[in-house]
Amino acid sequence: MQILANLPVFLRKPMLLNRLKEFYVMSDNDKRETINMALSAAPTIDPNKLSALFRTWLEILSEFDTEKRAIMFQTYCKQILENTRLIEKLDFRSLTATFLSLDQKQQERLTDSLQEVLFSFPNRYEILKQVPEDSLKAVGLK
Repeated sequence: MQILANLPVFLRKPMLLNRLKEFYVMSDNDKRETINMALSAAPTIDPNKLSALFRTWLEILSEFDTEKRAIMFQTYCKQILENTRLIEKLDFRSLTATFLSLDQKQQERLTDSLQEVLFSFPNRYEILKQVPEDSLKAVGLK
C-alpha cells in the first residue's frame, strides 16, 4: 500500500485498478486478509499520500458495478466488526474530505452501495458507532 501511495496518479490508477480486479477473484479468506492489511497499513501512510490513494480507490470503485461495490463494503464491514481497533487510528476527517472531493455522481454511487450494505447488515450499529458523526453525515447515514 505504501508503494501505491507513493506513485504518481498516472501509474497508481492502473495498478490499483488491477489490484481491485484481483481482489474480486480471491478466496473469501484472502479478501479478509487483504482488507486487514489495508486497514492496518493506512494509519502508517503520510496523510496527504493516503488521501490521494483513497481518492483513486474511491474513483475506481465508483466505476465498478453495484455488486462489486457491495462485496467490497461487505468485506470491510465484516473485518471492522471482527476487530474494531482496525479503524481507531484512521483520520476520518481527512478521509471524509477526500470522499466529499469526488464528483456528485461518484459520491452517490458509493453512498448508495454503502447504505444498501449497511441496511442489510445485521450488526450495522456496531460499525456505525465506530465512525464519527461528520463522516456518517457525509454518506447520508446521520
